Amino acid sequence: MGDSFKCPEGHEATIVWIREDKKVVAVRCPQKHFRKVRKAADRTKTTLTYRRQPMTERQIYVKNMVFLVEI
Repeated sequence: MGDSFKCPEGHEATIVWIREDKKVVAVRCPQKHFRKVRKAADRTKTTLTYRRQPMTERQIYVKNMVFLVEI
């Protein structure tokens, strides 16, 4: 644990967990990774009520994501 390893997107990550049979490791990457797309209200038109505001899609990125990687 604490050694460096490549995350699935090729960034340098650190090993935070190793399974007992040493076939799977968990690595934490300090870079931003895409998590999901979420619909959110577009607040540019403030004259509309909350329920009538148009929805836009936002991409959510996460830092320090943990990946399970098979060796």
